Parts: sequence; structure tokens; C-alpha cells
Amino acid sequence: MAFNSSLAICICTRHRAEDLRKALQSIADSPRLPDQVIVSDDGQDGRTSESVAAEFPFALYQRGPRIGLGANRNACLAVVKTAFVCFIDDDVVLPPSFLPLAYRLCETNGRTSPQPLISGIEFKHITPGQPPVRIEPHNADFWGFQRLKPASELKAMVINAGIFPMELFRKAQFDPLLRYGSEEIDMIRHAYSLGYRVLFEPELWVDHYPSPVNREEYASVVDASRMYTTAKDYLKYQRNIGRFLLFGLFAPPKLAVALTRRYGLKGLHAAIHATTLALQYGARSWQRR
Repeated sequence: MAFNSSLAICICTRHRAEDLRKALQSIADSPRLPDQVIVSDDGQDGRTSESVAAEFPFALYQRGPRIGLGANRNACLAVVKTAFVCFIDDDVVLPPSFLPLAYRLCETNGRTSPQPLISGIEFKHITPGQPPVRIEPHNADFWGFQRLKPASELKAMVINAGIFPMELFRKAQFDPLLRYGSEEIDMIRHAYSLGYRVLFEPELWVDHYPSPVNREEYASVVDASRMYTTAKDYLKYQRNIGRFLLFGLFAPPKLAVALTRRYGLKGLHAAIHATTLALQYGARSWQRR
């Protein structure tokens, strides 16, 4: 059977029509188009984003489930027909080099079993007129913060500059409880537990222009996502009860102290909210077993 190196680009979008247009235009300007481009829209009114997607004949538009990013990524995967898949945010722009290199990497590395995941880097443009911040994949520390430079094995990836084999998603899906944050490292932990590995390719890169749209809402759940997925890693993937109990005992007060020092009573309230939401995620995940 001939080797299949077909590739899809999936864009999860929400209330960012102009950013979406720039992302799609960067794909259109590429010297090689992907085999599929899927736009899954989690916005409340899809007409604007749908009209933007309609400007690009190669884009397949669909309405997302509107319950969060994890579920929306899965909605993309449900219609992917290729052997490999990339996810980019709607405020990401691909350089001309991205897709040709992505295809070469699939050809070069995709013939092994299991097929590896590949992570590149992201240049995050935070302040206009200032150099972008270079974002490389870092492993998570005990608390779930991705800030450890890998000493040997890489157990994280930059999802905006990543390539996934579709064979992985026949065994694993993104956690639909995660509205925003940590869904990519949760997937990497799951993949790692199934025997997959991550390769780092610094020549594979994207530009990210973080949109302020939705940002405050996303910030309100990011700590809960980190706490829930870290506890899930210790309990489900590593099966390390000791680490799970230590994390569950010390992570909530550590967060409360950190946020209270930074924001006062408002920070304490945010820590309580994050801990409560993380516990709710955990309870709902347990009920689904």
C-alpha cells in the first residue's frame, strides 16, 4: 500500500472573523495547499465567520458544538479524511515555508509505527513594534506549568505549530470538558501513555497575533484546566496515586496564595473559582467512566 502523507489544517474559531480571514489568506498564499482545510465555528452567530470562510473555496465550514475548545477540536477531527492533521488558532498566520515543510516531515517521519507527533515553534507577537516572543515546547513541572526545558524526552508541543498523525485520534480524543487551556498537553500525555513520542522541529514555525477577543473569558478557566489536567495525568496516565494526592492537597492553597498576593481578595476569589471548577471537571470526568 502506498504511503499516505495527506494533511489537513483545522481552525477552531469563535467571534474573530477578521483574524480568521488572515489565517485563511496565509493558507491561500502558501506554495502548496493542504488536502483539507476545516473551519469549525463556536461563535454564537456563525454568519460572519461563515461568510469569511466562503471567500476561500478550499475551506470547509461547519458549526461547532459551542461548549469549548476541546469539543470543537473533536468536531474538526470528525470530518478529517487525511493521514495527518494540524491545528491552528484563528489568530495564527502560516509563513510560506510551513506547509511544504510539514509535508516533508510527514514523508520523512510518518513511516514508523507508531507515527510520531511533531512540534515546531511559535513566534508570539504581543507588543506591536517589538520583537516577537519565541515559544518552544517545554515539559510540565509538578504543578502543571509548561516551563521545564526537556532534558531528554519531549512531553509537550506547541499546538499551533504541530503535526498529529490521525491514527492517534482513533485511540484518543481531546477532553470535551476543557473549554480553554491545557487541552493540548492533556492530549500529549494521553498519546505518551499510548506509546507515542514527540519530535521537535525548530524549522517548523508560525506567527501568532493573540486576539483580545474572548481573552478575558478564557483567562477565567485556564487555572482550572491546568489543575484538572495535571491531576488527571497523575491518576489516569501515570497511575501515580502519591503524586495525585500530593497535588490535590497542595495545588489549591498554592494557587490561592499566589493569586491573593498578586490581586488581593479578587485573586483569592479567582483561586476558589478555579479549584471549584477543576473539581467539577473531575467529577464529570469520573461520571463518564
